[in-house]
Amino acid sequence: MTLSERIQTARKQAKLTQKELADRVGISQTAVHKLECGRSKSSRRTVAIALTCGVDPIWLDTGRGEMSLIGATPGMNQAEFAKAAEDGEIYRAPLFARLPLISWDDASRSCEEAADSFHPKAVEAWIPVAPRSSEKTFALRVPDDSMEPEFHEGEIIIVDPTMPGKHNQFLIARMEGDSLATFKQLIVVGNRTYLKPLNSRYPLIEIHETLRVCGVVVGKYKEY
Repeated sequence: MTLSERIQTARKQAKLTQKELADRVGISQTAVHKLECGRSKSSRRTVAIALTCGVDPIWLDTGRGEMSLIGATPGMNQAEFAKAAEDGEIYRAPLFARLPLISWDDASRSCEEAADSFHPKAVEAWIPVAPRSSEKTFALRVPDDSMEPEFHEGEIIIVDPTMPGKHNQFLIARMEGDSLATFKQLIVVGNRTYLKPLNSRYPLIEIHETLRVCGVVVGKYKEY
């Protein structure tokens, strides 16, 4: 089955209308309708949808494994799921978040929008990571060698756009007048603010204008 068919099957098994599912998950009925008719090909809320319907999140997301989740009941939220899993009532490997790997154009655009309303125009891939950040978190590829040796070009960094950024943190930021965001370390000395590349071949940038923080780097993802 496709994702749209699995969502529809799960919802009907839980005896929920599209509106009831949408209300419990915290999305619009239109969003549920788009998922079920195939107009939306993916969603960040598949785990919440699965637990609300009492089915296996991995089955709902990928089609792998069995639909039923032993010990889960329709309407169970993620906190209840975690407690049941800890108590041994549910047998499932730890759940992972899926983060969208987006473009730098989208990341730059996110500086102009509130984190709650930002949606990327395109997703290159979905990155599985341990859930240690907000649901608005996204992934980016390091664009150059300016942050070596800690971050190499092409590596994937995990960015939480809900964090404001503070001294010594690695962040994605956009300077006023620039069309594209940059990845640097934030340095604050007195009333002066700098963006620092870790690679000594690149210059330290002093900020004299408005700096828009797109998000703080909370981790790095690497496949072998």
